[in-house]
Amino acid sequence: MLSALFVNFSILVTFTSIGGLTHTATERHHTLRLALRYVLSVVGGLILIGYGVPLAEGVRVDFRQVPVALAGLFGGPLPAFAVALPLALYRAWLGGEGAVGGISGLLTTAAVASVFHTRLHHSHLTWRDAWAPFATFALANLSLLLVPGRGPALFQTAYLPLTLLQGLGLLVTFAVIAVRFDSVGHSRTLHILAYRDALTGLLNRRQFDLDLADLPADGHVHLLLLDLDHFKRLNDTLGHGFGDVVLRELGGLLTVHTRGTDRVYRVGGEEFAVLLHSADPEVVAGVANRLRDLVRRQLGARAGRPDWTLTFSAGLARHDTGPSSTFETADARLYEAKRSGRDRVVGEEVGPSLTEVEAPAVRLGSTT
Repeated sequence: MLSALFVNFSILVTFTSIGGLTHTATERHHTLRLALRYVLSVVGGLILIGYGVPLAEGVRVDFRQVPVALAGLFGGPLPAFAVALPLALYRAWLGGEGAVGGISGLLTTAAVASVFHTRLHHSHLTWRDAWAPFATFALANLSLLLVPGRGPALFQTAYLPLTLLQGLGLLVTFAVIAVRFDSVGHSRTLHILAYRDALTGLLNRRQFDLDLADLPADGHVHLLLLDLDHFKRLNDTLGHGFGDVVLRELGGLLTVHTRGTDRVYRVGGEEFAVLLHSADPEVVAGVANRLRDLVRRQLGARAGRPDWTLTFSAGLARHDTGPSSTFETADARLYEAKRSGRDRVVGEEVGPSLTEVEAPAVRLGSTT
């Protein structure tokens, strides 16, 4: 009997491990992964029933209730009963004296686990929570009493060991899932470190290169490449700590005041990039110059120095060639903006009145 239960337990751990692989560091294909998780839970439960250990004529014990409990604890009533019902139907089809008790145990597990869902829907069980699996199966296994004639005898001999084994089985599956969540968490952290700028929290040059290369060169996206004016003088005057504050605040302004379809990057030093998703040159030019004006009016104050006027120069290029060519064009126009007096956006799409916006000279010092 113990060897048969070990096989049943091994099947449980195998399907739990496979299901854990559907938890990833991204939310892409989330619905598909939920559906796959559901299929694995049901198929695993059916196989567990098929490899159940005969306890008496028409009565078998196994770990079928563990996938149901997992679904309830993690997802609540709907996933719990969605997993339990196919297993209950299969158990009814198998028939035997234990069918009513088996079906009742599955449905009771779904109901009790759903009650515990609001408390235990996280990926780790603490010692304070460890009673929940045993409480779940303690209530569910009262269904042994429903076996006609021999129910009380089965309850006396099998109730306690069955409850303990199922509770331990659920704890082990929780541990398997927790290890997977930890792995996903580390992967997410490594992804952030690899593709996010540590200072500003913006996407970095590595992610920028990947995104630009993935975009079709059909002219529906424009690259705005911008660089803070006189940033070295600012660092030399007020220190690198203040310069870091300015960079963070600039990143925040660009993020808040661009559209949801646009993406903002820090590509190096005081240089930032914005991918503007619009094929309309006037729209793109308007966004670029609105950002330029917004930074000029607000960045100094947001960085804690309202007496300083901070500006940027920018180059704008339509992405209708290769990514390298687009970047080189925007970069050349950025340096043209620098040479032309700074605090301006240069690009073919930007009209003359917007290319050289009339504005007072950039002031790195008191405005009073």
